[in-house]
Amino acid sequence: MVSIQTGRLIIRNFFVEDWKALQDIIVDKEASEFAIYDYQFPTSEQEIQEITGWFADGSNYLAVYETVNRRIIGFVSLNGTAPGETDMGFCIYSPFQRKGYATEACTAVIGYAFSILGLERITSGTANKNYPSYNLLNKLGFKKTHEGIASFRKTPDGTPIDFTGSLFLLEKRDWLIKYPSPGLFPWQKP
Repeated sequence: MVSIQTGRLIIRNFFVEDWKALQDIIVDKEASEFAIYDYQFPTSEQEIQEITGWFADGSNYLAVYETVNRRIIGFVSLNGTAPGETDMGFCIYSPFQRKGYATEACTAVIGYAFSILGLERITSGTANKNYPSYNLLNKLGFKKTHEGIASFRKTPDGTPIDFTGSLFLLEKRDWLIKYPSPGLFPWQKP
């Protein structure tokens, strides 16, 4: 069971009872101008309940629980790609965006991945026009490793929606330069 506490958040495993909060987040994500740059998530009640059950069965998708409003405001995912490596994704409900929650949650999950899971590398990717995600990856210390054309969705007539995207990499050794003491993050005092 994962439970990471920060100054304002608890990052934890999903529970099946979290389905409604996850549905709100996914419906909101799918309505975003940036939705075309990612795989389409299903939004029906039954599909979200199934996804929430799948999330709850593992530790790849972690709920971001905000402690003041006492609600789930997003998720961070860690999906293994190779030994010692994982790919990180994130999504924050729009009413809670631009308040530092994504930075706080991702920083905590990165620290967890390097210190508890013992990973050496974390990858991520985003569309270059998804400025909030692109800027967050840079702020977290990720380095751009590749840029290319990608497509996850199609127009109603079946034409692929192409975009320019970038792949990023964060290595543990670079992270430890920024956070040399395991478990020491900006919201903790030395």
